[in-house]
Amino acid sequence: MTARTARRGAAAAATTPPPASRVPGKLERKQAILDLVGGRAIRTQDELVAALRGRGLEVTQATVSRDLRELGLARVAGGEGLRYIAPVPEEEVPALGRLRGVLRDHVRGIEFVDFVGVVRTRPSTAPLVAAAIDAARYEEVAGTVAGDDTVVVITRGSAAAAALRARLQTILGRRGDGPTAGGSSLEVPG
Repeated sequence: MTARTARRGAAAAATTPPPASRVPGKLERKQAILDLVGGRAIRTQDELVAALRGRGLEVTQATVSRDLRELGLARVAGGEGLRYIAPVPEEEVPALGRLRGVLRDHVRGIEFVDFVGVVRTRPSTAPLVAAAIDAARYEEVAGTVAGDDTVVVITRGSAAAAALRARLQTILGRRGDGPTAGGSSLEVPG
């Protein structure tokens, strides 16, 4: 090989464009998202879009946003700030075990007034806590509504609220005092 041939080969390699990006199917895109989130800390949707494009997948922020919602990914606070996490499949961890872990890790306090429960959580973890409560499928719970750091739990009545409060106290390993002045609360040291 002559120097001239080597230069031609190097020039051709330098001008070869990177592999073209392509529009992935929904399943491939969602699997790539789960792989990325499971493999490293992804903090923003823009960071996730860039990582997917780095894999040669052409995506838009709107599509990624919809995929995150459909996959049930949540942004939670960690040692390095907020990051996306994938939910643990229920067949891997029973719903009660998941609820126990989520409550112990993320709940700061619980208060009931009549049939409404207010669960105060660490910032950005309320959707995760609400999903865990819903997944437990307690008959006392009619539904949950999650904000950023607060979950509202609607129970099926005052008796159901008392029963749910007792369940949550048991999960958190605390004995409760009786209800006081129309409501009761359970503070969780954090």
